[in-house]
Amino acid sequence: MKRQLTIALALLAVLGLGAGLLPRPALANGAASTRNILLGIGAATYLIIQHNRVVHQREAAAAAQQAAIAQQRNDAWAAYRAAERSAHQEALANAELHKELAFEKSVVAQQQRQLAALHVGSNFTHVVAATGSHGNQQVIASDGLGWGTL
Repeated sequence: MKRQLTIALALLAVLGLGAGLLPRPALANGAASTRNILLGIGAATYLIIQHNRVVHQREAAAAAQQAAIAQQRNDAWAAYRAAERSAHQEALANAELHKELAFEKSVVAQQQRQLAALHVGSNFTHVVAATGSHGNQQVIASDGLGWGTL
């Protein structure tokens, strides 16, 4: 019984609401109709403009993001190229230093061979300039380990 009552009340509510929704003949009012059409066109235009603005903002943001990514990529390549140039310059400088070191080693080896050919010991003092008369020799300057004699 309670179920039948609920169904009957629901049916009455639907019929009552349905009666208010039934189509009625329209009143012909030309000024109101024209006003409503113009307002609808204005609202549609406004919505289209706002939609286009949002779309353009999204496109601009996407373009800016792509430009930032491209700039980062270009910066990374520039940094890589700079590091590559720096490494190349360093390699050239190292090669030049190796050449100079090899030359200096060859000069030292040549001087050591010349000294060995002279049979000079470790307490070597080479007289650069000497003065004196009749066997009375006086050393003015020397190179080597000692000061020499004055």
